Amino acid sequence: MSWLVVAVGGYLGAWQGRWAQAYADRLDAGEPATAPTLWAAAAEAPFRRWRPLRDAAMAASLGLVAGLLAAGGSPVAALPAIVLAALAWIDARSGLLPDALTLPLMLAGWLLGGLGFGAAVGASTLVWAGLAGAARLYRRVRGRDGFGGGDVKCLAALAGWFGPQAAFGILWLACVLGLPGCLVRRGGWRRPYPFGPCIALAAGAWMLAPPAVHSWF
Repeated sequence: MSWLVVAVGGYLGAWQGRWAQAYADRLDAGEPATAPTLWAAAAEAPFRRWRPLRDAAMAASLGLVAGLLAAGGSPVAALPAIVLAALAWIDARSGLLPDALTLPLMLAGWLLGGLGFGAAVGASTLVWAGLAGAARLYRRVRGRDGFGGGDVKCLAALAGWFGPQAAFGILWLACVLGLPGCLVRRGGWRRPYPFGPCIALAAGAWMLAPPAVHSWF
């Protein structure tokens, strides 16, 4: 079964970058940022130009990660990694984390994660409310957004899979990973920064880390 997960992860990894670019192109053309636009871009992606280095590297990386996660537990363990990789690409290209992916990821965590339905719903609600409140306070104090709604939903989804402590640990590591890029990019702190790739990298590190490392997160 883990080899099947490797194959599925590799296949999806090979076209996620093209999916993200197709979605960004549709948004640039004036289409709304809705689920139909996202899925239309997904249908278009396999016919877009193949970029051997990028696509092959992503296929190998995501296939390996998905296989390792499946081998350590069950095939379901690879699902968050696959969806997070897609979200990272889409955010990097379009600056958005679509509800059409974050909300199903959250629901899947409630139903398939290891917390149990009630605890998972409570964990997502806690993280969503806490981060949304912090984002609103920051906007009121500074007069601009510091944290996007898609980021909040993505972390709430991760809380549904792994618990609130893990979600806040992933957020902390994502901030550490994103800080150098934010400092060196043109425009610095004041330009919007796609945080989805940082969340995905931090979550991947957390999922692959042995339990003894989780306390460090």
